[in-house]
This record gives sequence, structure tokens and C-alpha cells, in this order.
Amino acid sequence: MNNEFETEQYLVEKRRQHYAILDADFPIIDRLCKKVDVVKKVYQLYSSDLSCKRSDEEIHHNRYVDLFELLLSAAKLLKDYKFLNTALKLNDLLSERGVVDGKKQEKNFEQLSILLTVELKSALGVENERT
Repeated sequence: MNNEFETEQYLVEKRRQHYAILDADFPIIDRLCKKVDVVKKVYQLYSSDLSCKRSDEEIHHNRYVDLFELLLSAAKLLKDYKFLNTALKLNDLLSERGVVDGKKQEKNFEQLSILLTVELKSALGVENERT
């Protein structure tokens, strides 16, 4: 059994699966959120439980984009603000680092805004009506 978690391999596989999320993915996504929220970097290798980095190399820019999509999918599925919050932070990081241009950042932000609006309306018991 491998004692390492290969972040890029995981994210590529999630992209191939159209960011489908299984029960086993939730602890992984939760731990990746912490990497974005606290360290502001995601490394290529971690221990199998993602508690310790095993590489000083960050994941490729394209994998950060995959992580954004995965967080967006998790936020939609779980209706959990934690994933939405981390996706917002990651979107800003991607822009700051030049991974996405202003246009893509704005598109990402629009997706996040729509999701947040739907979630807030749901939480407040407001019907989805055009604003």
C-alpha cells in the first residue's frame, strides 16, 4: 500500500470523473481546503492522510483549476459554505498568481455568486425568483 497521497493524480482522476464526489472524497477535499485556507499552497505529495507534505513542489497550475472545479462541485452537492469559502479564496489566489486571467476569474466569481445566492435564498426560505 502506498503511504503517500499524490495530489495531481487525484485531481486528474476527479476531472476525468467530471468532478463526481463520493463519500470517500469528503475527507480528502476537507483536508485540501485546509491547505488552501492556511498554507495557500497545495503540494504534489502528502502523507496518506494529508497531514504532512512530502514534497516541496506545488501542484501544476492546471491542477489548481481542477481543485477549484472540485470545490465548486462539493459546494453544490453538500451545500456547505466551507467549500464555497475555500473556492472564493482559491479563485483570488489563481488570479494573484496569474493562473487565470481577469476574465476567467470573473467567470469563476459569477459561478460562485450564483451558488451563494441560491444557498442564501434556500437558507432564508425564499423561493428562487429572478432578482
